[in-house]
Amino acid sequence: MNTINTHYRLSHKIEDEAFALSQASYCNLYLSLSQKAIRLAVVDTVRNKFVVLEDYELITIFTPLQVAEQLRLIAAENALLQEQQWNVIRISYSNLHFTLVPETLYEPTHKEDYLRLHTELNPLQDVVLSYRHSGLEALNIFSVDAASYETLRELFPRRPVQFVHQTSALIRSVLHHTERTAARNMYIFVERNYVTILVVNQSGLEFCNVFQYHSPEDFIYYIIFVMQEQKLNPEQETLTTWGDITHDSSLFNILQKYVRHIKLGKKPADVEYSYKFHDMFEHRYFELYSLHLCE
Repeated sequence: MNTINTHYRLSHKIEDEAFALSQASYCNLYLSLSQKAIRLAVVDTVRNKFVVLEDYELITIFTPLQVAEQLRLIAAENALLQEQQWNVIRISYSNLHFTLVPETLYEPTHKEDYLRLHTELNPLQDVVLSYRHSGLEALNIFSVDAASYETLRELFPRRPVQFVHQTSALIRSVLHHTERTAARNMYIFVERNYVTILVVNQSGLEFCNVFQYHSPEDFIYYIIFVMQEQKLNPEQETLTTWGDITHDSSLFNILQKYVRHIKLGKKPADVEYSYKFHDMFEHRYFELYSLHLCE
């Protein structure tokens, strides 16, 4: 008999005492999926407040199929993933497989072709989706693995599920909450082995890409490379960072050596957070909070 081993651990959990599953019909469920973590959050839309957060760390996971297997194991024990009455279910994927296409050039029947210019696609393993950025007049074309896509569709058969690429959530949040100034500003979102880099000017998004790194040296190489390509001065610019990075980490230490001004970002505004969220670092879980800004 085939058995699937548990390769996850619940590393963090927050739940407001006022939340109950009976409130699901006016709450939104957000999930962020990567090869390193599965994270969940609940927003009470009446109070416009985050009331639940759960962070599952994936251990020795190497393939999308394994992520889907762990998702099913978590769902078997998780009441949030068994509930069917959510107001909105929105899910983001973290991977390298995305491209932004101007809306005026977009033809729905060719979305796979747009993505093939940037990544290899396997029709049996990849599902190609799109998300429209109304403020950018562009679409984010991205692929998700079929295994986790079908798993999520099976978990929520009665509700429509919205899928977005993680970069879309980050773009929406950064553009919504940062001041538009004449100066160009650079922002990064850090995950284990991935860093998303965005450059924003007064007109909006100028640059967005995701880089895979395997060491602190790789990490800083991509950041300095983008700064040089975008003509940003590491001695003068302020780099704002969110994600899985701390003051005492090797990534932060090497950042300080090459970039003079580093600022840890804050949680998205325009939404409230249960008092239980106040003890966490402001820059953590930005990708999860940012799903609240998507449409």
